[in-house]
Amino acid sequence: MSGSPLHIGILADTEDKQALLTKLVSHAGHQLGYKLLLTSDDLAAVNSCPTSNTAADIKAPDNQPIDAWVIDLADDYYGQNTRVEQLFAHSHVPIILSDSSEFPAGSDQYEAWFKRSVQRLQRLHSDINLNTNTAATELWVLAASTGGPAAVKRFLARLPANLDIAFLYVQHVDANQLPTLNRMMSNAGHYPALLATSGAVLARNCVMIASARDHFDVLDNGTLKVNYNQKWLGSYAPSIDQVVANVARIYRARSGLIIFTGMGDDGAASGRLIKQLGGQFWVQTPSDCTSDSMPISALATGCVSLSGTPEELADALSRRAR
Repeated sequence: MSGSPLHIGILADTEDKQALLTKLVSHAGHQLGYKLLLTSDDLAAVNSCPTSNTAADIKAPDNQPIDAWVIDLADDYYGQNTRVEQLFAHSHVPIILSDSSEFPAGSDQYEAWFKRSVQRLQRLHSDINLNTNTAATELWVLAASTGGPAAVKRFLARLPANLDIAFLYVQHVDANQLPTLNRMMSNAGHYPALLATSGAVLARNCVMIASARDHFDVLDNGTLKVNYNQKWLGSYAPSIDQVVANVARIYRARSGLIIFTGMGDDGAASGRLIKQLGGQFWVQTPSDCTSDSMPISALATGCVSLSGTPEELADALSRRAR
């Protein structure tokens, strides 16, 4: 579910509101699954619906379940229509209440409301996934470039199971190689690997692999929001510095960064930040690297607290987690 558009149902009491909700759903990247217009002429028809129906029973035209509802009704509408209350009383999907009449159309306040509403809809993947999965309280970024897959695989193979840490693997790699990288990391040890998708939960004992094609944000609820078709800034894809700066601001002392083998200096600047905010900054020993540029750049910051082989770093993390 996390990587595909959600089916959204909309409920409004005017055609203008219905058109606006349809626009919101589209801007958020979801699909309109069902639309229901409640006017005075519709009251009798809606109230005559079987009371056994709930929002969860309604399906989209392609027979897909509705994943969430967005409702925009006048304040006094609920009291006139008890059927609406019955319809959603036992819903098992998120319900978002909207009020498009709060600000004049075209005003700055209205534009800000529209932007907030789109962002709220974009987070629906996260809200739904968090109902069935819990985000980890501690997140470590594994960052690498040239020679990285072999080094990170050695690190994961050494780790014992169930450290209750989430891992976010940021590897400079062509986007077409991500499926191969995913299979390689999934077979490395005790921690299954997943490709980053919008709404994915950064769960304990899993490795999330960063997308090289699409920029993403780590949200404060421990999930991802992938900005599809938005490229990473700068020379690197994905950008270690962008990811780590994002992670450090949210997880602070509950975050860590390990720079493995690689060319360039990506990760050095954000390593300073993660250290300043109380997190851990480690590197692979340069002499053990295929390419030592990234670890040397990291060490030059003076913020690295531990250097070692992938196996030594894994052992140190195991001791720290226990």
